[in-house]
Amino acid sequence: MRMPEIEIVLAAVGIAATFAVWSFDRFMPGRKRIGYRVQMDTAIGMNPQDAHTLVQLRLIREGQEVSNATLALLRVENDGSKDIVRQDYQEPLSVEFSDRTIVGADVPDANPPNLAAMLTRNGGLRHDGGRLVLPRVPLNRKDHFKLLVLLTGEPRGEVTVDGFLSGGRIRRNQQRRGPRKIYLGLGAFLVTLLGVLGGLWLNGGTAPAKSRCASGELTVDGSTAFQPLMEEIAEAYEAECPGAAIEVRAGGSLSGIRELRSAGQAAPDGGDVPRITVSDGPAPSRYRELRGRPLGVVIFSVVVNKEAGVHNLTRAELRDLYSGRITNWRQLGGNDVPVSLVSRSADSGTRQAFEDSVLGGSEPAVSSDDCTSRDRDRKARVIRCERGGTAQLLAEVGTVEGAIGYTEMSAATRHPGVERVQLDGYEPDIEPVKRDRYPYWTVEYAYTYGSPQDDGLTAEFLAYLNSDTAKNLMRSHGHVPCVDHRSLPDSLCRP
Repeated sequence: MRMPEIEIVLAAVGIAATFAVWSFDRFMPGRKRIGYRVQMDTAIGMNPQDAHTLVQLRLIREGQEVSNATLALLRVENDGSKDIVRQDYQEPLSVEFSDRTIVGADVPDANPPNLAAMLTRNGGLRHDGGRLVLPRVPLNRKDHFKLLVLLTGEPRGEVTVDGFLSGGRIRRNQQRRGPRKIYLGLGAFLVTLLGVLGGLWLNGGTAPAKSRCASGELTVDGSTAFQPLMEEIAEAYEAECPGAAIEVRAGGSLSGIRELRSAGQAAPDGGDVPRITVSDGPAPSRYRELRGRPLGVVIFSVVVNKEAGVHNLTRAELRDLYSGRITNWRQLGGNDVPVSLVSRSADSGTRQAFEDSVLGGSEPAVSSDDCTSRDRDRKARVIRCERGGTAQLLAEVGTVEGAIGYTEMSAATRHPGVERVQLDGYEPDIEPVKRDRYPYWTVEYAYTYGSPQDDGLTAEFLAYLNSDTAKNLMRSHGHVPCVDHRSLPDSLCRP
């Protein structure tokens, strides 16, 4: 057998063995799987007769002493091979504490962070006696959260998590003190195989893999909703490719589209334009010189100041708010505070998606500079101001009582004073988007002027946007990559 053929056979054996072991360990026990582990379950207080000369430890909650107080900390995670959606829960998860009474519960840690808000929003953690019931929250692979539970009573018996997961199971995870034997054996086999292949390569020689790095300078602009994510992806690329310098700036989707065309028209004939514009939704058809590539589905959310006192709005109610037919939140069952509309400028793709998919028309004219009075148009039916970017809009909504606005979904969860609201009874999430229930979303596109030159920084960075690193960063921001066919139908990402 010739040298290349031996390498191919050995590599195929290694891949087949790895896949077989991984498949048996992952897929055979059940593809959907929630694991849990009790990391702490301990008494807090100390009885006087046991303390002697020590200071007695007590726990006070709402002015009352919690007797026989105990604290329990649980970690719950999706440790299966498939994402879990709300519809997979036939019975919600519940935690049972035998012979104890729950005083309160919180979520001190979650990955991604917005899981904590989903679990605790609107009294999501419900307890009765010693039973804590959790809301049905989606869990992507490797997502996890921790529950900190305050109880009264002595710890007796095991803490158990119950529920019913369609097509999967719920299990207690054991704390492992080292790698499993099956993986130790696989590791030894792969080390041996790599040694054999290394010897063959040293004797026969092979061509090195082509690098995806490119040097030079590149500007990425456009969507302010996508700016924080693009900054992280650019930093990751620069860390892998030190010769690249990528500047990320954002002035709005449409503004970026116009600047990209101007830069292309000013470039010498046949010259590459080192610029990428990220747009919330497709560019207008008149920009025929631009080439767009779908990156991912971006879900937006309507947000309100917490003093508004509302948690769900219909599209009809939003149209009444933006037309001025509703001017106070008490008209919708909220608090007695006036409505202030905080909007984005006309260059914003987030605003364009809001007008197209939610309002079904244009927003009213600007009537305010300070977002609290009609200082620009005293006759206007509604108070409406504009802000230039996502961060500025969230800052305004978070400080102006009764303010309402719109933003990329995950950005709202990180801003104090702002609360996301449901649209027509649905949370901003990919599952209702896929079922055509949640309307406020769009596809994010990366545009270039014409087709970039092969092996240049523009082309290589575009390719990097589909890498595992970039996809994982997208998911961490709540976006769904267009190339992730496991969790996203092809029909959502329009070419």
